[in-house]
Amino acid sequence: MLASSQSQKAWLSAAKRTLSRARPGLTWDDFSQLAGIDPRAFKTYRMPEHSTDYRKMPSLVESTIKNLLEQGAQPFAPATPTDAPDLSALVPALAALVLRQARISLIEGRMISGTSRSHGIPVGLSSEDRKAMALVSSACLMHGLPDRGAEIHNLLWCCTQPLGDWLGVPEVLTRGLAPTSLIQGEVGVPTPEAEELASGFGSLTAGIEEQLFLKFMEILSRFPEKRANQYYTAVRELVVRHPVVLSDSLRNIKVDLPSQLWMLLQQQFYEPVPESWQVGERVPLCAHCHNAMKRGKAGLVCRTSACAVSNPATPGSHVNASDLVRARRGVHQYWIEPGIDEIRLYDALVAMGLSAELYPYRDRVDIAVNDVGIDLKAYSSPEILGRKFKRSIGGLVHYPKKWVVVPDWLLASIPSYLERLRAAIERSDLHCLTVHQAIKHFESRSAHA
Repeated sequence: MLASSQSQKAWLSAAKRTLSRARPGLTWDDFSQLAGIDPRAFKTYRMPEHSTDYRKMPSLVESTIKNLLEQGAQPFAPATPTDAPDLSALVPALAALVLRQARISLIEGRMISGTSRSHGIPVGLSSEDRKAMALVSSACLMHGLPDRGAEIHNLLWCCTQPLGDWLGVPEVLTRGLAPTSLIQGEVGVPTPEAEELASGFGSLTAGIEEQLFLKFMEILSRFPEKRANQYYTAVRELVVRHPVVLSDSLRNIKVDLPSQLWMLLQQQFYEPVPESWQVGERVPLCAHCHNAMKRGKAGLVCRTSACAVSNPATPGSHVNASDLVRARRGVHQYWIEPGIDEIRLYDALVAMGLSAELYPYRDRVDIAVNDVGIDLKAYSSPEILGRKFKRSIGGLVHYPKKWVVVPDWLLASIPSYLERLRAAIERSDLHCLTVHQAIKHFESRSAHA
């Protein structure tokens, strides 16, 4: 966190001076690009605190800048033709490429092009993109694999598959990254693993946060803190429980929200369902999480991955596509996918009569139960998740008992998941367990109370 005696503006100025030692002539726009932050949003962070344009940095932006300072913001160097290429940056560079291309497509709304970017033309591949693709090509050729790095669209499609399926090189296999995908195929958004692997290369999450949630947080800031916290939880819970919803029914959901937030939900968080989602003449809805379903190899399957791997495919109602709206892709990836198991655990705790809090203090943790703080994470690689918590435990620092909870379906598909996670975290104060184990723990405690 920033020193209490140091303003946000002063801290950013000091960070820029530090980075300028390695990059003479660094401008504020260069700094924003390094950190993966929209320049206009970055400018609001540098305003005096009494300014009406001042905005407090999200914690993710602050941690991204700290990573840059720790690493000196030095880009990885391309291999020379006469030397064997250094592939130590292979996976982080590939993850950073995924984030840059996602920013172009999701936030800036531009097409992804395989041509090289030139002055005055906003589309095309940058030199950093070319370096990352060259690392992938070198790794493939060195290990007798097909060249997956030659064409950007093919490479991005490969990134929707587990790395071990197409990039089975030591830099992937020895780090436990074989089951890791960098793009969530259904919605085309980078996975949490991609965000973590690209740490220090810039962050898409900060950009999506600016694009989707900045207005949300701005509206919340107008209310007293206690009420703002309640509204945050209400909005997030509403969205997780309603990944798709009848457009005429959204406003009728029984949640106490001011009109500004209802308007924001309709305009910013939801969008019309495409007609292509219809199976036959209507869209089938999942009986478990209420999201839309699609055709799979063996029949209908839920469009929410976390639900599809946890529950049998069970269609509920069927609705016309024109009557439905869906959560936008960024909201789906960062709220709904992890939210399936968060809501399942929360509902189980409430059913026991426990005073569980969902997303307390605007997402300090996912769930709090008295002195227990719970962060629920669904990373396919326990090593990547361990690295995340080894670097920072986030809001768990506020709770005497700190739990890292993972979905049960991960243990069924990833060998020795919890053991590997504990070894990667290297912290004795974090208790690692599954959703089922967490429920059993509280049941046992309630029985002895």
